[in-house]
Amino acid sequence: MSAPILSILVVNWNTKTLLRNCLISIYEDVDSVDWEVVVVDNDSDDDSLAMLERDFPQVVRVDSDENTGFVQGNYLALEKASGDYLLLLNTDTEVESGALGPLLEFMAGHPQAGAVGPKLLNRDGSLQLSCGIPPSLATEFTNKMLLHNLFPFFKLGGWDHAEIREVGWVTGACLMMRREVVAQMGFLDPALFMFYEDLEWCLRIGRNGWKVFYYPSSRVLHLGGQSTRQNLSEMLVLSQQSLYYLFEKHYGRMQLHALRLLTLVEMGLRIMVWSLFFALIPSRRPEGRQRLRAYLVIAANTLLRKSYWAPVQSCS
Repeated sequence: MSAPILSILVVNWNTKTLLRNCLISIYEDVDSVDWEVVVVDNDSDDDSLAMLERDFPQVVRVDSDENTGFVQGNYLALEKASGDYLLLLNTDTEVESGALGPLLEFMAGHPQAGAVGPKLLNRDGSLQLSCGIPPSLATEFTNKMLLHNLFPFFKLGGWDHAEIREVGWVTGACLMMRREVVAQMGFLDPALFMFYEDLEWCLRIGRNGWKVFYYPSSRVLHLGGQSTRQNLSEMLVLSQQSLYYLFEKHYGRMQLHALRLLTLVEMGLRIMVWSLFFALIPSRRPEGRQRLRAYLVIAANTLLRKSYWAPVQSCS
């Protein structure tokens, strides 16, 4: 049997129903006979494994006895993958029939393309911003001063996302990459448990002479953040640490300290805003409780724990 042209890598943690819908959408495509799907289960306790065994015996399955996170989970999947192209795909996505073939054709026709991402849609069919320019202190100032909705340039929010475009990054919710690129410059950074691993990888692609593209004719539904919501407080703390890691690795100590200062201001703003939500809107209190806890931890760690805000130095 010949090797598949495409290996689809899916990491699952307690998202059985989403995973099932994702796999159904993949196998509804007539071209799926030429692909392989590798599913890594990160020690789920929601009967995901039983569902896979019953409904998708054709899946290449990897059962982890612990939650290794998104990045390490994809490393486990990569060990089993044999395709010329690799697709990172979240369980909370549903691929439109015929969406992946054009991505493969685009990659084959553009040898300078190291990675490509499709147009992502929200459940209601509206555009989900899924690509953008590389991060910088300017983008983080906008985000952390809560101005990202007014000035959405980091995610190219002023562009109609209607044509093919070279971009700084595309989201790992659905990210196709060339195996040749992985062989040359490595895979996702294993120091990242989750968050910013896709952006960090795209930065390295650009610095190694490859290009990243957005391809809007291919469309994928992305529900977004389903695993994250299972433990919102912990995920917010981890997300900020991953951002520190990215800045420390790629931009140096001066920008890292500037980011710390911006983060402290941001946490103060968010604590004020969510304290109001908590006091005035009872329905937001469960979320508010988790957010306020996370913001306090982030602020304390940013001030006091070097292993949190300078993880690269702390591990060296």
